[in-house]
Amino acid sequence: MKRILELYKTPYGLSIKRGLALATPFLIVGSLALLLNSFPHEGYQAFLSTMAGGTVSKLLGFLYTVTLGSLALILLITISISFGQMVQKDEAPLYPVAAVCAYLAFCGGLQGQSVYVFGADWVFSAMCIALISSGLLRKLMGLIHRVKKLHTIGADFMFNLSIKGLVPIAVICVFFGILGLALRSVTDTGNITNFGSYLFLKLFNEIGKNLLGILLYVFFSHLLWFFGIHGTNTLEAVAKQFFEEGVEINQALISAGQAPTEIFSKTFLDTFAFIGGCGAAFCLVLALFIASRKSNNRKLAQVASPFVFFNISEIVIFGFPVIFNSAMIIPFIAAPIVLTLISSGAMALGLVPMVSNSVEWTAPVLFSGYQATGSMAGSLLQLFNVAVGTCIYIPFIKISERKQTAAFRTSVKDMEKAMFQCETAGKAPELMTGTSPFEYAAKALALDMENAIDRGQVQLHYQIQINRDKTIHGAEALLRWEHPVAGNISPPLLIDIAYEGGFLPKLGLYIIEKVCQDVQHMNQIYFKKLNVSINLSPYQMEDDAHLEKALQMIDGYDLGDAQLVFEITERVLLNSSPQMQQRINRLREKGYKVSIDDFGMGHGSMLYLQNMAFDEVKLDGKLVTQMLDNRRSKDIISGIIKLSEDLDFRVVAEYVETKQQRDLLRELGCDIYQGHFYGKAEPLEEFVKRYLGNGLN
Repeated sequence: MKRILELYKTPYGLSIKRGLALATPFLIVGSLALLLNSFPHEGYQAFLSTMAGGTVSKLLGFLYTVTLGSLALILLITISISFGQMVQKDEAPLYPVAAVCAYLAFCGGLQGQSVYVFGADWVFSAMCIALISSGLLRKLMGLIHRVKKLHTIGADFMFNLSIKGLVPIAVICVFFGILGLALRSVTDTGNITNFGSYLFLKLFNEIGKNLLGILLYVFFSHLLWFFGIHGTNTLEAVAKQFFEEGVEINQALISAGQAPTEIFSKTFLDTFAFIGGCGAAFCLVLALFIASRKSNNRKLAQVASPFVFFNISEIVIFGFPVIFNSAMIIPFIAAPIVLTLISSGAMALGLVPMVSNSVEWTAPVLFSGYQATGSMAGSLLQLFNVAVGTCIYIPFIKISERKQTAAFRTSVKDMEKAMFQCETAGKAPELMTGTSPFEYAAKALALDMENAIDRGQVQLHYQIQINRDKTIHGAEALLRWEHPVAGNISPPLLIDIAYEGGFLPKLGLYIIEKVCQDVQHMNQIYFKKLNVSINLSPYQMEDDAHLEKALQMIDGYDLGDAQLVFEITERVLLNSSPQMQQRINRLREKGYKVSIDDFGMGHGSMLYLQNMAFDEVKLDGKLVTQMLDNRRSKDIISGIIKLSEDLDFRVVAEYVETKQQRDLLRELGCDIYQGHFYGKAEPLEEFVKRYLGNGLN
């Protein structure tokens, strides 16, 4: 099982998961269309049939047919395009085309088919062909790229790509066409092309429609679901052949004045085993409400609850997720099996009437139990089953959340390491690109972060800055965000995520406005001049419109005697264009100070002072931490301090962690200190209480 689950980390496993996720809107639209078109209420059905002369009902039928009713086609496209985006983004459009053509070649085309080959019961075949054809296309395209003669110099990129894809796609279509012909000739039946149904029909022909058969049906359908294959649709032919007639037999017996004898039927499964959809999803949602400690999972339960009430389970199954989640395989399969045993036992003992009425699978929980059996005992059995299923899920919810937390934290830590490696190599990180192993984790983090900004959950902490005479010089505002799953995330990663996610301007304005609000709060307690530093990213300094928005925002606040200091990094200094100088001068003209952050270790840091005017430099942290043991670091600091006297800028030392460091800095002539020796960064309330209320005045 462990090796099988490792497939999840390969393009094959990931393409199934992502393809199913992409298909979810179509599944939900189709399910809702079916629900609205077949809601089990006579008055509603009569009204629906008269609406616009029955046109509304026809429209709902069309919606179902082109979405859930064409699930094989949808998954062919979503799985193959997900595969293509992971292995070669430029070639991704070829993958769904190849998959659809391969599938049609395998089936023998569309014309002359006695069945709709894109229907839901063909999903197993479609998914297998999508994966195999995608894998073949990847291999063949890799080989064809070596043939340089196929490249036309000066031609359009897409033209060259299409020429290179000609032979691979032709080979794939021929391969699947021959395979389909061979299978049909051997079996003398077209049904073999839907080999998912074919294989399971052969199995169940040997077993029959007894208790063992129904339990194996539940087991296999959910095992397929767990690996991303729509199990109930794959086994739809089995359900129709072996379990569909159970209700009809019971109805005939009741009409003849005899007692019903058939416990098992498709309605029995939909109503009493698959409560809320596959895996008894209604129970899973209730378990999330009861046992989940993660806000994202509770939110998922809130979103999914109205859908599982009508047995539409995809949102919670894909969202939690259950698919490929080793912690959830036991309850996902065990819950419907246990509910099947309980329900069949209750009916065999006569505690609940046997199912005698067909009920659409979209009929709501509790109502469907009464409708299927014609008795309140059916609803009570559903209620009991819900309680049992929820209890089965609860301990596994806790286990899964611990695994989710560990996995997401690991991804975030790995992203932070990748960020550090990129900074060391002088490269810009690209966490959200198709070639990045962190693409989807980074995108998920970006969505979470933007949502947190909108909710005001991203915070600022303040670290004190102390003068030589032990009075307060000011504070630096530092970005902090505690993710509900991953915990505290490093600020450099937050900035890059915001930049790659396209909402860095929003984050920048949010920080500036938050600082202004916090400064107003500080002014109510502290009545002396206070320098408050704000970090500006290079991206913010490169956008005139953003800078003007920020200045307008600050103008809306009365900051009293507080002095804002904008810290910019050396990357800004690399852009020594007249426009950048104008932006820096614009800040100073408005009365704000400008500081160079991490000064002294970059490419010719001191040379930038010839072209641009600054009010402050902050010594690079490595210089401060190494100066006790590294004479060169000490000499560099000494040179910067002497230069500051000539060019009239002040020097702030960060990362001051010991008295020895502070004393040496003081000896060298540095007058302002920041670091853990004086205090760590703290939330506003704690900062005000510790420093401004009591005051180091």
